[in-house]
Amino acid sequence: MGKVSKGVHVVLRVLEFACSVLVIGLLARFLHLTAMAGISPSSEGRIVYALVIACISTVYALLFSPPLTYAFMAFPADLLLFTAWLVAFCLLVTVSSPSL
Repeated sequence: MGKVSKGVHVVLRVLEFACSVLVIGLLARFLHLTAMAGISPSSEGRIVYALVIACISTVYALLFSPPLTYAFMAFPADLLLFTAWLVAFCLLVTVSSPSL
């Protein structure tokens, strides 16, 4: 593998890590505020699903960020995580706009 592809790989994994940690922070803060207010959101299952996907993505990004050969062979897992993120996004969109 070339040096450029290894560099791009590491940059993309770092961005994946940053985005997943951002999602964890936002959703955890939302759940914390709803717990402090004493309410239970009706969409808590959807939020927990998005949190789980974000946690899995964080661990995955940390494990596969070193530019080693096995990290480049992890494309099927990338595809599964991409699909899981799409599902999480769709679930969260239906939470924020009940008319859909």
